[in-house]
Amino acid sequence: MIAAATADGSITALEKDRIQSRLTEAGINAESRAFLEAELLTPLDMEAVIADVEGEEHAAEIYSASLVAIDRQGAVERAYLQLLAARLGLDAGLVEEIHRSADAPEYA
Repeated sequence: MIAAATADGSITALEKDRIQSRLTEAGINAESRAFLEAELLTPLDMEAVIADVEGEEHAAEIYSASLVAIDRQGAVERAYLQLLAARLGLDAGLVEEIHRSADAPEYA
């Protein structure tokens, strides 16, 4: 999620709000929140994002988290998502399904 938000070198207010909302929903404690906010200041490292992915379900979760965190209108963000899907080994059908789920009313 954080890597996606920082893919274009900056985090928009919308992206930061989405991340904060997800952290609140997840019940993240203050120490973890501070760590994640520090991560927002570090450059993107695609290798770190994909290094510990274990299986297609985990890969789909990583992709989903990235998708809901960013403003998908930007070309850099769209390129990041395409690269992420490829590096995670996600097939096009699954990526489309994830996008449909993210666009469902509960995520809007």
